[in-house]
Amino acid sequence: MTTADTPTKTVTITMDKEPLTGVPRNTTPNGILRLAGIDPASHYLVKITGRHQESFEGRGEEQITVHEHEKFVSLSTGPTPTS
Repeated sequence: MTTADTPTKTVTITMDKEPLTGVPRNTTPNGILRLAGIDPASHYLVKITGRHQESFEGRGEEQITVHEHEKFVSLSTGPTPTS
């Protein structure tokens, strides 16, 4: 069996504090947002590792490798409301 015959490996991640299953290991930040039902035109992805945050703002179509149980949040690109 060659690599081309291997089915796409998927993982489960945490997206906005909710589990998101069936995420391809090799995907894009925008692909993750779409799987979560979030519009990449108005949001971008941020990976959370402990206290470190890696923003994918402006890098939505960049290929990334996602690992089991990684944590991500979505942030709006719109204006922040003021009270």
